Amino acid sequence: YLSSNVVFLQQMADGYDIVTAQEEDIGRIAEFLRRHFYSNSPLNLGIGASPDRKISEMFPLQYLSEGTSLLAVSRNGQRILGACVNGENSPVDRKHTEYLQSVSNETHAKINEFVQKMEDDVDIWKLTGANRALYIHILAVDPAARGQGIATTLMEKTREVARSSGYPLLRILCTSKYSIKIARNMGMRSVCTLPFSEYKDENGHPVFTPPQPHTHAEMFVLKLDTDTY
Repeated sequence: YLSSNVVFLQQMADGYDIVTAQEEDIGRIAEFLRRHFYSNSPLNLGIGASPDRKISEMFPLQYLSEGTSLLAVSRNGQRILGACVNGENSPVDRKHTEYLQSVSNETHAKINEFVQKMEDDVDIWKLTGANRALYIHILAVDPAARGQGIATTLMEKTREVARSSGYPLLRILCTSKYSIKIARNMGMRSVCTLPFSEYKDENGHPVFTPPQPHTHAEMFVLKLDTDTY
């Protein structure tokens, strides 16, 4: 079971609940991510990275303390069905930058370099005029629970959390065809795209070769004061 401090947000008709992720559940959340995010992520699959990361190697989990991350859980609270791990982001995000540059695991470092390139390729702060954002770092759903709209619901609820928390901007870096589709359907604006086939090492070989249908990464933003540009 999840901790008794869980904050209930909404009961969904499909038999699951949306709740706020709690720091004390970090162990269960980490295990869920090993099974259903790091084992399925196009970047991880595309470079052969092990899904068995330590909690210390799951940088986004440090944002659980901010209270903006969400879980989809079974009605009895026993199973995590989906997770959306979110954290505050700003133009000078030292915590984020230091992590991207400090990882010693070679494959993790290559993944971080890809993320850093995507973030460096477009200045979203200049583009949007925002000075802070809620960054969706991880969106994952148990394959056994797919087809219920859980990922879309988690994204939509995160938008509500961001807006109610006073964030002017929501952002996400999508590497999966499915999360890209959700971001587009939510009306988020694509600001940067990078095909995996064009991101190459010093020998001219693609660093990542994810399985189909995943072909590229795409950065999206949504201004929350207007929902449009």
